[in-house]
Amino acid sequence: IAPLAAPGIVTTAILVFIACGVAALAFGWRERERRPVFGLSLQGGALGVLLLTVFAAYRMYALLPPMAAFALVVVLVAGAALLAILQDAIALAALGFLGGYLAPVLISTGSNNPVGLFSYYAVLNAAVFAVSWKRSWRLLNLIGFAFTFGVGTMWGAKFYRPDLFGSVEPFLILFFAFYVAIGLLYVIRQTEHRK
Repeated sequence: IAPLAAPGIVTTAILVFIACGVAALAFGWRERERRPVFGLSLQGGALGVLLLTVFAAYRMYALLPPMAAFALVVVLVAGAALLAILQDAIALAALGFLGGYLAPVLISTGSNNPVGLFSYYAVLNAAVFAVSWKRSWRLLNLIGFAFTFGVGTMWGAKFYRPDLFGSVEPFLILFFAFYVAIGLLYVIRQTEHRK
C-alpha cells in the first residue's frame, strides 16, 4: 500500500492522525477528574496512536529521519511517564515505558552502536528508578528489567565481540546496580517487609 499512496495524501493523513492524537490526549486530560477511567483510556489510546504514527512516518513512509523519530518517541514516553505519575496510573506508565523500550528496536538504523543503545537504556532505567522512588509499581520494574536484559542479550548474541568488552561491561554493571537498587527500594517502601 505504501508505494501506491501519493506523498501529499500520506503526509496529510499523518498530520490528521497527529492532530487527532493530540486532541484526544488533551480531551482525556480534561476528563481525568470527572470520568477518570474514560480519561485515562483516552490518554493511553492517544499516546498509542501518536507512537504508531511516528513509527509509520519513519519506517513505512520515510517522512522522518531516524533521529527526529527517535526524539519524538522519547518526548512521548517522557510525557506518558509524567502523566502516569501525576494521575497515579500504572497502566499509562507501562504503555509509555513499553514504547520507550521498543523505540530502539522499531526505529533501528542497523548501525550497531552499543554505546548509543545502552546509553538510551541507561536513561530509561534511571527514569524507572526515579518512578520507583515515588511509586511501588512492580510491573514497571519488570518491564524495564525484561527489556533491558532481553534486548541486551539479543544484541550480545548477534553483535558482541571481545574488543567491545570495555564499552559494554560498564553498562551491564550499571543495569545490575539499577535493578538491585530498585528491588531494595520496593522492599524498603513496604512497611510489612522492613525487618
